[in-house]
Amino acid sequence: MLTICQREPYPEAASGKPSLGQESGELESDASSVIQLSHSLGSQPFETRGQINVRSLKSGSVNIQQDSSYDWKDYKEAGEANEFYHLEAFVKYNGIERTFLTSTKACLLYESQLADIITIHVDLLGNIYGVSVATPHSQQCTGTVPEFEPNFNTTVLISYMEHGPVPDVAMYVQKVEQEKVAKERGETKDNRSFIAKYWMYIVPLVLVFMMSGASNPEQPAR
Repeated sequence: MLTICQREPYPEAASGKPSLGQESGELESDASSVIQLSHSLGSQPFETRGQINVRSLKSGSVNIQQDSSYDWKDYKEAGEANEFYHLEAFVKYNGIERTFLTSTKACLLYESQLADIITIHVDLLGNIYGVSVATPHSQQCTGTVPEFEPNFNTTVLISYMEHGPVPDVAMYVQKVEQEKVAKERGETKDNRSFIAKYWMYIVPLVLVFMMSGASNPEQPAR
């Protein structure tokens, strides 16, 4: 069983923008956590797959212990039946317990010879808000695979939530203040069209003419 643990760079550190209440590229919390893994093929009941021990989300220190409870033929049959491989992750962190369910096509996992990618999704506070599973290649399920040992070749990734765009409030306030001062000085020009300026006077006149024309229709000539 080969396990590769990787850590994606902090988006804040890459952009040079610090997150809330912390230095650039730092999570607010870095508590250790345990992720219990169970898996299932198709509609079969879930069986224990192993667990991921997250020692540090900041450094990406992760240890995984796992074993497949299915034979390679089970994955082949599930793939031929176009069924899904389900992974259930029971997470314990900061005194909170959550369960996440993720799936991928069984044929993709079978053709990759049980090479999969488990991604741990972390928010800016250091909380785990999701766990997902995928295969290294999202190709279509085609061809046959020779017999192989049903041992997982897993890559564990830690994905950090990115900051959204921040509005330039200072620039907006400055613009509003400038418009307010210009209006008080009478420097603001009204660039609206004639109709846009005086529509409240034009509309009543048009209605009066229309009503007067309707009340006095022209008599037909004899």
